[in-house]
Amino acid sequence: MASKSYYPTMVVIYLLAMVLMIINPTTLFIIFTVVVLIMFQIVWFVYYQNSLKEETNQSLRELEYKLNKTMRYRDETRQQFTSLAEVLGSGLIRIDENERVREINTYAKDTFDLSDAIDQPYDVLKRHKTLYNLIHEAYLTERETRGQIVYNDRFFDINSAPIFESNLYHGCLVLIHDITQIKNAETFQKQFTADVTHELKTPLSALKGISEILLRDQDMPLEKRQEFDKIVFNQSERLETILNDLLIISKMDRLDYELNIKQLNIKQLLEDVIDLLRTQAEDKGLVVEATIADDTIYVDPLKMEQVLLNLVKNAINYTDQGQITIKGYIDKKEYVIEVLDTGIGIKKSDQEKVFKRFYRVDDARSRASGGSGLGLSIIKNVIRKHHGTIDLQSTFGEGSRFIIRIPRVQEIR
Repeated sequence: MASKSYYPTMVVIYLLAMVLMIINPTTLFIIFTVVVLIMFQIVWFVYYQNSLKEETNQSLRELEYKLNKTMRYRDETRQQFTSLAEVLGSGLIRIDENERVREINTYAKDTFDLSDAIDQPYDVLKRHKTLYNLIHEAYLTERETRGQIVYNDRFFDINSAPIFESNLYHGCLVLIHDITQIKNAETFQKQFTADVTHELKTPLSALKGISEILLRDQDMPLEKRQEFDKIVFNQSERLETILNDLLIISKMDRLDYELNIKQLNIKQLLEDVIDLLRTQAEDKGLVVEATIADDTIYVDPLKMEQVLLNLVKNAINYTDQGQITIKGYIDKKEYVIEVLDTGIGIKKSDQEKVFKRFYRVDDARSRASGGSGLGLSIIKNVIRKHHGTIDLQSTFGEGSRFIIRIPRVQEIR
């Protein structure tokens, strides 16, 4: 480039001029050489200045390009960060080295009412004391801090991490995760474990007590021994029922639980279920009536059979006189199954609880029938897996009506 060759060129020219003046030392030649050197100097200097200016402009253009490129990259990165923060599904807050809130996504704004927090000192978070305390601790200590808070009856996990660049502290990044479902699941799991323990303890205690009696009294009369043997058998059956129902529920709770959807004649299935349970109903003096429309639906046959068996069996168990009525009919895109009884009915306060696990309307009656207290919970789960609904209408002391609605066409998965 001209700026780099200017001084070497001038040195060469002047050396050449001196050599020529030594070779031809005449006054006229020397004057001529000096004039040429001056003119060359002027021309070359102007050229040098222009070249230097052009190089400077070129350097400035390159710097400007790099700066613009860096700015675009920064803006794109920030946009990506902002977009990611919005679809994160969790709250995000960024506080810079000057203690100001620089980023806050919509989730955090809406959850904690922080729409006015942007570009404000993070003291604005003091309105939420527990959240502020965690962030304040992380900011002051410049280290990762994690904790849980409760806000508006929801549980949140707060994770605050420091931001460093070239070993310089640039604030902290706060992630807020809603863990309410996890907390509820933990509570439910603890309750479920307690309920299972209680339910298993009753038949096991009975079996243990009777076994001790039988071992202690070897000369027990045959009639009495047979009575105890019957109790052992009934309690063993009840224990097996509970374990089988628990196995079914555990499978349903799995994320990879799938239905085996097939084409099914629902009328035929309902008639088969009624035939299986008719004798049990008639032994109690109950009348069984059925009005069933013929239709083909797409369901898991085994699961749907289990639903109908449990539902009709429940109606029989909780009805001492009167009748059991089963209806099946088409309602547009749904097939509706109704099971009506004239039994003990369910109090209004209990109607929302009957689908909970181990909940019994009549505890003594349910235990006497060998029920696990899981039947209606299983029914609701199966119906929900089929994208259907189950509703209850009941009047205490008069009877109950369970209404199942199943889409006539299921997505086969």
